[in-house]
Amino acid sequence: MNAFLFPGQGAQSAVMAQSMLSEYPEAKAFYDSAREICGYDLTTLGDAELGMTRYSQPAITVHSVCAFEKARSESEDIASTAMAGFSLGEYSALYAAGVISFSDLLKLVNKRSELMQEAAETSPGAMFAIIGLEDAAIEQVLEHYNEVYAVNYNCSGQLVIAGAIDPTEKAAAELLANGARRAHRLAVNGAFHTPFMSSAAEKLKAFASEISFSAPKSPIYSNATGLPVAANTEFPEYLRTHMISPVRFTDEIRRMRADGYENFIELGPGKVLTGLLRKI
Repeated sequence: MNAFLFPGQGAQSAVMAQSMLSEYPEAKAFYDSAREICGYDLTTLGDAELGMTRYSQPAITVHSVCAFEKARSESEDIASTAMAGFSLGEYSALYAAGVISFSDLLKLVNKRSELMQEAAETSPGAMFAIIGLEDAAIEQVLEHYNEVYAVNYNCSGQLVIAGAIDPTEKAAAELLANGARRAHRLAVNGAFHTPFMSSAAEKLKAFASEISFSAPKSPIYSNATGLPVAANTEFPEYLRTHMISPVRFTDEIRRMRADGYENFIELGPGKVLTGLLRKI
């Protein structure tokens, strides 16, 4: 069985919008609609703008939606195709599964990006990808640090930690001393998927409560649990939890494999998830 995967923040590039418009001319309608909703032209964003959460999240989402629509136009039936995404990518997965309309999706992602940018500026944080240690070894070290969390379970031997700047830097240094091959600092100024995002998550829930959600028309899997999303999910509360919970991507992919999904297709800019998938 097939599954579509949608990437998260960090997959963006300055050429992605123009590349999509060249490959899929129908994308213009989505970019035109996005300009009305967001108040700026996503097709002209450069590297500086795309380095900011405020702009990168809507830009990645529109590209991913267009990639999905292109794939749908080339397939007779995708109802049985599973949907999953990495962090922000799960929002594109909600659209692909028929949970939310495009206009509501972009309003939601636009608000999410604003709230996360605001939270990062109000409560600055740091994130490091720790490479070359098993999850349990990293978690054991983090037990000795306040305000440092394991947040992105990318694949075996790659886990992202996040939290307050000083203790997170110290934890990364200790993990290097304990045998990690690398501690790569991510180009963000916030501690995403941690309690540092709690205020933003509550505001997102309130905003999402004004949006219409439907039961999934295709199977969709959750970052927060690694399990299928239930048809009766209360999505405003789920999205609040999603913003402050670890991304359990490894568990999610393993569960999808166990459920019979063997052909994974990444839709969106870059091939980050394809690389993680091979390692998982």
